[in-house]
Amino acid sequence: MKTKRLLGLLLLILSITGFVACSDDEPQDKVKTVKMLISDKTGTYQPWGSDSPIDCMLAKEESESDYKTLDFQGITDFVYEKGYEYALWVEKRTLVDPPADGSSIVYKLIDVISKAKVEYEYTIKVDGPNPFILSPEGGEYEIPFTCKAKKFAEGGLVEDRYIPLKGLRYNMGTNYGGLTRVVKDGEKVGFYKFVIEGIPRFNMKAAPVWYCGIYTPDADLLFGPEPEPIYKQLFEQPQTEGEDYFMYSVVFMSTGTFAE
Repeated sequence: MKTKRLLGLLLLILSITGFVACSDDEPQDKVKTVKMLISDKTGTYQPWGSDSPIDCMLAKEESESDYKTLDFQGITDFVYEKGYEYALWVEKRTLVDPPADGSSIVYKLIDVISKAKVEYEYTIKVDGPNPFILSPEGGEYEIPFTCKAKKFAEGGLVEDRYIPLKGLRYNMGTNYGGLTRVVKDGEKVGFYKFVIEGIPRFNMKAAPVWYCGIYTPDADLLFGPEPEPIYKQLFEQPQTEGEDYFMYSVVFMSTGTFAE
């Protein structure tokens, strides 16, 4: 009788041990603490199943070189405020069984290391006169310029460098048909040129107007008075007298955000 009881107890112990061993062998989420940096600038991404891009944070782990898009709710318990940059301690969890429509990595805030208000002072330096005077015959011209920015965090200068136009706003316009493009000038960051093309000889009753303005990322170019530009380049093409060159005024305008 005692032998049967001992045998039953032994089998029970073996079954429990086997169950625990199997449980220990099951894949587990990987969890570690990482330092994460959040940019003061925002980006856009297109959610799964959506046709429209939405705004989001730009974030990177300290070991990464480039910022990546991350949803505003992408770090649990963290509330992002635009215009500030952050350093955070976060829990990084790599999921063994991620949702079909979600990321395999989830973040949770542990602590805010720092939060700093960031402001920029932009400078556009043009290698040419303003206004730029074209020939009455029109033709194509190139005007080199550079874009730089000073970055201030909590009032202190932390960066002063050439930057891409990406994210800055522009407004181009003319009332007689001159063409304006802004293109990169070589491979160096922050080096560009206005490429303009005047029309053949002309005259009209209205005063000719032709310009290209560059503005801060938050400039409202659609409603209200024109905001103060970082820089506004004017172009002038002298008129030619004579009815043979007469044309009616036609307004062309383009407003948007630089993509690179």
